[in-house]
Formats: sequence, structure tokens, C-alpha cells
Amino acid sequence: MRTNPKTPAEAVNPYIGTIGHLLTATRPVTALPHSWARIFPTVTPQVMDYFIAEKIASFPAGPLAIAFAAADASDPGEAVSRFDVTAVDSHPYAFEVFLEDSGIGVSGTTGMHSFVYRAEDAGKIFVSGREAVFAVSDGVLFVEAPEGKRGRRAYTAIRLSCPFEAEIRDGCAVLSGVSSPCELYAAMSYISVEKAKEIYARELAGQDFASVSAASKAVWEDLLGRVRVSGNTDGVRTAYYTALYRSFGKMFQYGEYGSYYSGYDKKVHAGEFYTVDQLWDSFRSMHPLQLLLEPERHRVMLDSYAEMYRQTGAMPSFPTEDGDRPCMLGFHAASLFADALAKGIPADFETAYRGIRRNATEISMLPWVGDRPAGELERCYYEKGFFPALENGQEEWIADADSFERRQSVAVTLEHAYDDWCAAQLAKHLGYEDDAALFAKRALNYQNVYNREIGFMAPKNAAGEWIRDYDPMRGGGQGGRAYFAECNAYTFNFSVWHDIEGLAALMGGPDALADRLDELFTTPAPGKYGFLDQFPDSTGLLGMFCMGNEPSFHIPYFYNYVGRPWMTQRRLRTIMDLWFTDSPLGICGDEDSGAMSSWYAFSGIGLYPVCPGKPEYALSSPLFDEVTIKVSGGEFVIRAEGAGDGLRYIQSAVLNGGAFDRAFLTHRELTAGGELVLKMGSRPNREWAVRTK
Repeated sequence: MRTNPKTPAEAVNPYIGTIGHLLTATRPVTALPHSWARIFPTVTPQVMDYFIAEKIASFPAGPLAIAFAAADASDPGEAVSRFDVTAVDSHPYAFEVFLEDSGIGVSGTTGMHSFVYRAEDAGKIFVSGREAVFAVSDGVLFVEAPEGKRGRRAYTAIRLSCPFEAEIRDGCAVLSGVSSPCELYAAMSYISVEKAKEIYARELAGQDFASVSAASKAVWEDLLGRVRVSGNTDGVRTAYYTALYRSFGKMFQYGEYGSYYSGYDKKVHAGEFYTVDQLWDSFRSMHPLQLLLEPERHRVMLDSYAEMYRQTGAMPSFPTEDGDRPCMLGFHAASLFADALAKGIPADFETAYRGIRRNATEISMLPWVGDRPAGELERCYYEKGFFPALENGQEEWIADADSFERRQSVAVTLEHAYDDWCAAQLAKHLGYEDDAALFAKRALNYQNVYNREIGFMAPKNAAGEWIRDYDPMRGGGQGGRAYFAECNAYTFNFSVWHDIEGLAALMGGPDALADRLDELFTTPAPGKYGFLDQFPDSTGLLGMFCMGNEPSFHIPYFYNYVGRPWMTQRRLRTIMDLWFTDSPLGICGDEDSGAMSSWYAFSGIGLYPVCPGKPEYALSSPLFDEVTIKVSGGEFVIRAEGAGDGLRYIQSAVLNGGAFDRAFLTHRELTAGGELVLKMGSRPNREWAVRTK
């Protein structure tokens, strides 16, 4: 059924993906784009799958918990209530839920640094916080509470729309005598109480729940409306706009109207500041999507990365509110700046390059270790061109190596080769020719871990010898972590997105690479129970291809580079139709703060940035008859009549009135505005766009 009556923001269903296929499910978040002021119900008992939760205990306001209860309740525990998840009215801009045991209706919405709740039939409100300090002055409840582990403090000013009496207890303020309906307004600062008052004046003064909710909705309509789609079912449209909404959660904006508190140097600075990012996940498609649709905001994010380096002397890889967190592997800030350079986004490339170069030449490459000096493992990479592995059963002697995450030696080699390629682009731009040559050479290090005899990326010991008894499918222990990161060699065989032509040459040419892609999609897991027990992140399986984890994102698009774009179109439509739906099971892997959704947000419109740092997008089969993208040059329209009815194969294409016979669109062509008309069909056209790059 194709009625499409809802606006983009109204079409979003935050409960999509709230049941995980194996690991982490999504949360039904209400918040403005890039705001840390986020609402999702605190459920009890705590469950990973929000859709199966049956009781709500409270609602958040930063580090505080807000619980609505009957007038005779004596403690926050009495606010816990059953609710019907299927009856929750949930949107990015507001939610409404009925607490069945207490008979209280609660609605919530947010500003950029504030929370607004509306409660029907609540007589008492409990405000709780760990080690919180409470004070009441002139009808305002002030709360100071620690947040995080590094000394950051939150200052909150809370007002009600009705009179109340306050009782301060240990760790809790009890607001009683509340009339119905009552609205609670909480403005929060990480700088001071005075700043919290200013935020209240800017965001909440003279406002009520309806007006704040309407303002939030308008923000979401503007952002989501930058991609307008039509010509498929309501369910597909809902799945698409939900993915787009999730693509703009992070990074969080911590600027408080001209100043911000930094958890990196624990000081207050002038300006704007973004942090909280999962670069291993987000560099692939989330940041490129934000660069395309929010170029000015993305520029500030780049400035924030440079500022983190200035404040600490280290370029982060997984920045949090309070400093870098050493997660995953690689130094992918290099990707953000190389992509900005390639696509014309201004940034402080000089400062960023200093941090990127330091990471690439002085810092440990071990996964999950952080800012430790380089040692013998790194010297092997620098001098021999690969990160060394241990032999099977060999005891680890590097003290910094994580006992669970291990060395991930092949994945480290592959991902750092890409980071080195990015560093080479920046060095060349800045005129550092020696550095550019060094990093360009290191960008080819992926060749050193490809074993031609077995046709797989494979581990070597420090002497350069292939590890004995290596199994590309099941080798490496839990998550393959001795050699890989959460996936096996079948996936990491294709982790060379910066030099696909070189990878094809290693494998025997474009046709050989295409055959290896086919093998990936058709090789079954050797018993899914045992395989997923070892590789629990490898969900969304099609053969050995695992849609549910980031290292697979680019792989279906590789067919474009070897003269078989119809196979990209086939694979992509199969993947999207199967694994991305409008149900609680509608995301096939860990969402990873927008990474998975951003892949779908790109792929659903038939575009994908295979290699951030190159100003181009691979084309595939869009889900919709028509897509309109708001770009700097106006609008870019993709017309694909019949795509919404399932026609998945491009027969021919016309760009701005001229014949178009390549499976790639440049960033300049896209952002200049124009029209791409795709003639779609039910069978592949093996003659269209077969020229390889």
C-alpha cells in the first residue's frame, strides 16, 4: 500500500531495531539532531531489547532520573509501572506513554540542552541522581551532579508549571502537591548554574510542551526533508526515514551558546564543540552522509577533532565526553580529513595532520590500547609492511596487548594501510612530499598479507612467515581476534577500498575478484550455531557476507569496479529487502550509533561512498521511484520509475540530458544539482556501465 501521508519526521519509528538479532538492539530515542539531551525510557528489569520491556521506572534528564508517581507514593520504586510498548507514541521529536499501574500519562520532548515532560494525573515527582546536591530557590530546583568518571559535573535548573512542595532527601528531591496536568522543564549546563539559567531563558522561557515539541519537529522536518523519497510502500519509507534519523544522533554538540566545557583538558572554552564518536564505525558512511547533508555542521566537527588534538596532544580514535576511549582499531580521523579535503570542506588540515602523523609514526597500533608509544610490533609494520601475529598457541609477551581483543594482526595491517593512504593525501596537499611518499608506500601494505597460494588475507609472524595451520573461515579464536576484528578472512579479503584495482590484480584480475565476491555470497556458514557463537557480530548473513557488521559495508559495491554493476544492483536490493524493515527486528546488526543506519540511508537512494577520501559515490539500485537530495547547488534528483515496484536492474541512464554510462557519480556532479534518470528493468543489462575504473 502506497499512501505516504506522513511527513519525513512523522514517518520515523524509533522502535525499529529494538530487538537485536544477536547482540545490541537500538534504543527508541527522542532528541534533537546531535543533542546529548536524549530521552529513552529507563526500563526495568534492564533489558537489551527495548521492545520486550514491560515496565518503566523513570525518564532521564542528563545524569538525573525523573519518576512520576501517585500522590501517596513514598519512594521512586513506587513509580515503576507496566506499559504497553505497542501503544507508545514515539517520534524523534516527542513521545507519549501511559503508565498502566499508576494511571499516569507521560510525554517527553527536548531542546538542545533541555528536557520537557508533561504528566497527566501524577501527584508526586521524584528527581534522583548519584551523589547529587539539591537546593530550592524562588520556586526552582537546582541540582548539581557528577557525570562520567573524570570530574565533569552537570548543573540543572528544574521548574514546574504548577506549584509544588520540595523535600530534599539523600540523593533525591521529592516534589509533591503537583496538580494535573503538570509540565516539568529542566535546563542543563556542564559549565555552571548561571549557564543553566541562561539555557532555560534561551530554550524554555515562555514555552510549554506543545511549543517545544513543535520546534523540535520543525528541526527534524528540515533535516530529514533534505532527502525526499517517493514511490514505494509506507513500510519501506518508514524504514528509510528511521535510518536517516538515526544517522544524525552523533557527534554530540556540547557548545552552550558561545562556550563549552571540555572533558579533554577540563576547562571552559569559547566556541562550539562536538564530541562522542565511534570512528571505526562512523567513518565509513555516517560521516560522509553528514558531510553531504550538513556540510557546515560537519566542518565544525572537523574543527572539534583538531581542537581535541590541541587540548591533549593526541588525535582521538573514539572520542567521548571526557577524552579518548581506546576502542577497536585504526586511526580513522585520517579518513575524516582526507574526505573533507577531497570534497572541498574547509578544515584546519595542518593541525589535524600533526595529530594524524603522530598516530601513524609514534603510537601503538594494538587494538583497544590507546595512546601508548610504538614498540616492536609497530616497528615491524613500519619496516616490513605488516603487523605481526603470534603462532597458534604462542603466548603473548607484549604487556599492552588486550587479553581478549588480542593483536588482530591482519585487520590492523589492512585498516592502517587505508589510514596511511589518507595521510598521504593530506601530506601531499600540505606540501610534505617525503611524508606523502612514505605514506603512499605504506598504503600498499595490504599486499603483504595476501597469500596468493590460498587466496586469502592471512597472518604472518614477525619473521615474515605465514602462520601455520591457518583457517580463513574459523581461524583466530573468538571473533577471529588473533587476526581480524569481529569477522573472518572472507570479509577482510575485501578491506582494501582505497585500491580496489590493486586488490583485483593480487587476486588475478577483475574477473577473479568478481568470482571471489560471488564466493563470499554463496559460501554457507559451517553450521550457523557454532559459527555465530564464534562470530556473534557476523549477523545478517548471506553466505559468508555479514551485513550486520561494518567491515562488510562496502563489499557489494565492489562489483561496480570489476565490470559487473548489475550484481551490485542485485546484491543491494536483496540485502535491503531482507535485512532492513519497519519492524522491531528491522536492523540486522549492532546499530553502532548510526553507522548501520547510515549505510541504509545511502544505499536506499542508490549511492554509496565506497572510499572516504575519494570524491565519488558508487551507484546501485534505489528503493524509490524518485529521490530528491538537497545539496549546495540546489537539488539533485534521481528518477528510477518502477524501482519502488521491485525493478532492480538499471537498463540505461541519463545525467542532465546526456547519456551516462558509468556506475559512479562524482561529488561535484552530485552537489552541483541536476537530474539522473535511470531506466529500470526486471532483468540485468550486462552492457550498461561495464567499463572498469
